[in-house]
Amino acid sequence: MLTDKRGFILMEVVGSVFVLSICSVAVLFAITTSTNQMTGSLQRLKAIEMAQGKLDEIVGMEYDSIAPVPKTKFPATNGDYQYAVDVRNDDEYSELLKNIHVTVYFTEPVSGLEKSVSVAGARAKR
Repeated sequence: MLTDKRGFILMEVVGSVFVLSICSVAVLFAITTSTNQMTGSLQRLKAIEMAQGKLDEIVGMEYDSIAPVPKTKFPATNGDYQYAVDVRNDDEYSELLKNIHVTVYFTEPVSGLEKSVSVAGARAKR
């Protein structure tokens, strides 16, 4: 009678360990996915802040010195981010207004794909 009960308890323990391991794998997968998404979001946020800062810097320059910039690396403190500046004269007010687009490029660590964010602004001749 005792041996039958011990075998039944052993099967319960094995079954509960199996169920617990399946639940643990699901929870770890969810945590890993959330961490990767959070890392990507933080990277995009940093890129937007860098693009806005570069746009503010360009808008503060003299009107005649504002010019396009090809894809260029940010200083070493900002990692692997690159930026490009596109400057075009406005269609309607070509002599008085420049449209400025700043694009920041970065590589997502999970996928390895290059992503980009852009901000736009304008600078009027004073």
